[in-house]
Amino acid sequence: MKVLLATDGSVHAKQAAALLAHLPHRDTLQLDIVFVSHAPDFHGTREVVEWMERHIAADRQRADSVFAEIEGMFAGANARLNTIFAKGQVGTTIIEHAQSLGSELVVLGAVGYSTLDRLLLGSTSDFVATHAPCSVLVVRPTQLDKHAPRIAWAFDDSDRSRLAIEQLRRFDWGNRTHLDVVHAVALTPIYSEMPVVFDMEDVRLAMQQKVDAAAEPLKDITSHVATHVIDASAVGEGLVQFAEQHSTDLIAMGDTGRGMLGRFLLGSASRYVLRHSRCSVWIAR
Repeated sequence: MKVLLATDGSVHAKQAAALLAHLPHRDTLQLDIVFVSHAPDFHGTREVVEWMERHIAADRQRADSVFAEIEGMFAGANARLNTIFAKGQVGTTIIEHAQSLGSELVVLGAVGYSTLDRLLLGSTSDFVATHAPCSVLVVRPTQLDKHAPRIAWAFDDSDRSRLAIEQLRRFDWGNRTHLDVVHAVALTPIYSEMPVVFDMEDVRLAMQQKVDAAAEPLKDITSHVATHVIDASAVGEGLVQFAEQHSTDLIAMGDTGRGMLGRFLLGSASRYVLRHSRCSVWIAR
């Protein structure tokens, strides 16, 4: 699997690296570690140019230290590491490298150096998660090295939703992992010129059958598989509340679900979960 790990040396970035290093992978991991020094185009005096050069040199030195730390995390792992120091606008540069390297997954911390936490992502994380050409794992503080992971798979019977679980299968999560298959039934009314009446109990029953069927093949990942059909005012809100109530470590979901705009814009549920969840989020493309 080809993974791009974006790092800036911040606490959240180190947690992202530690989480990835902690996950046993079944195939050889091709890991490209990218550190981007923010270097905007500018014109200025010699003093300004020299200041920028010192800034980039300091970042280069810090990047070398970060690379060494991450290489230590993967010592002995079935992984081939490649380190890249780049200059440019951080979010755009990460996406450009993901595309040119053929990355299947971008992993990065949720906040980086931003002071914002749960309610809003740092601008880089938000930009990368929204525009990346591949799947993205946004990591928030985790204790996965101290307990069995608890994963919530947001199931909506779409191809993107199923892709999320197929991508998770590429890692050996261990039989102690708890896997919750969750479908949120949105109770927000649909406005139409024609009156439409739904029997919600029939809707829940039909979806429960689909969720149970989707969960059955997952027992080769772990024996701890549970299914849930939950009511929610909105899908994203319901998933976030479920994750908080069940101490979920990771939510895995498709980027758009049914009928949305494709990879360049996240669906409303994906965006809500990404921005409001306390736990890590895997957006599958």
